[in-house]
Amino acid sequence: MKRFLIPALFFCAFSLGSALISAPLPPGDAVAAGLSPEGLEQMHAVVQDQVDRGRYAGVITLIARHGKIVDARSYGSRDLATQQPMERDSLIYVYSLTKVTIAVTVLGLWEEGRFKLDDPIADYLPEFKAMQVLAGGTSDRPELVPARPITIRHLLTHTAGFAFDFTASPALRPYYERTDLSDFPTLPEFARTLVRLPLDHQPGDAFTYGVSYDVLGYLIERLTGQPLETVMRSRVFAPLGMNDTWFVVPPEQRQRLARVHERGPTGRLEPTKPETFVLGATGAKEVYPNGSGGLVSTVDDFARFAQMLLNGGELDGVRVLAPATVRLMTTDQLTHLKTPATWLGPDRTYGLGLGVWPHSPAGDTPGLTGRYGWEGGATTYLSIDPGADTIAMIFAQHFPYNEFGLFEQFSAAFYQSLVRAPAH
Repeated sequence: MKRFLIPALFFCAFSLGSALISAPLPPGDAVAAGLSPEGLEQMHAVVQDQVDRGRYAGVITLIARHGKIVDARSYGSRDLATQQPMERDSLIYVYSLTKVTIAVTVLGLWEEGRFKLDDPIADYLPEFKAMQVLAGGTSDRPELVPARPITIRHLLTHTAGFAFDFTASPALRPYYERTDLSDFPTLPEFARTLVRLPLDHQPGDAFTYGVSYDVLGYLIERLTGQPLETVMRSRVFAPLGMNDTWFVVPPEQRQRLARVHERGPTGRLEPTKPETFVLGATGAKEVYPNGSGGLVSTVDDFARFAQMLLNGGELDGVRVLAPATVRLMTTDQLTHLKTPATWLGPDRTYGLGLGVWPHSPAGDTPGLTGRYGWEGGATTYLSIDPGADTIAMIFAQHFPYNEFGLFEQFSAAFYQSLVRAPAH
């Protein structure tokens, strides 16, 4: 197997024209793969009902087993205003699924010996050398104490103390609400503002979902001396044939973009006001590549990425990560926390860039021990189940996140269609 080996002409053609069509995973037969046609139709009916009831404008589902796509379907519209149908190749704002691709890029550099996971981030980004923790007081008169060094592992596990406005503690939230941290043209400018904000807790003490993956994007740029999208294109997207994945979508492809919708005052769906990094993806605003949630992709591109992880870091003879690194990504990294990571739910913990289920889930999203995946804020969902040898994805474009329990309904319907254990 070759690591990052792609023909030079292929990469040049992609870089210059961005016109190559992504090749999906090969098709497979659902029945031969152990799925019930009746069960899959029930899954389709569950999703179609949500669209028919006006809860979601459009949705795409994809199921892969044993490395082949055994079911893929689109429902509804990608833009209600124009009545354009949602299609399998529609371009989707994947939001926080971006974080998984950032983690893979970072860990590829780690495999090359560029850093150690427990190195202080300030060794590479000196701006972060003198961080402070909010220990009390108010946002107007805060009590601040010096922070312990933030490590790269802290960033990968969301234990650094950075937050978002919706995850910050009440005392910290005003700091995040005063500025749009995504509204900067470059990552250095983002970092100069971020370091002026206090941390929510001492690094390593708790899980707080936040902007750590934007800091990791900045680390990638600093380590490589290249723009983030260039690095990810050469190390992850191009080797995996993810030719429809961008931070900034080429102008000739923007007609395929799906619109994000939400319920308006009357309860009917309407387009949302675009967020800053969404405007960046369309070229309407110059903003830095947002490692927390700025990627646009397709369901087929992300299926290829997911299959690489399920294969232990390799796809079609190209190795992106070592199997041991994928095991590290999908192993519970929060066992040391002083404060339990309740934000993740009762069944789930966190690895490096991925939510993981170390035990069989007891909630509304079934699966086998060792399942992993993540979701995005505009209702995008990825589940990889090594025990069942499956990938299950559902992509909508809707705020608020998973408003009507779409993920749980889809997951339950998908698993009831699995009528035969994976072949060995």
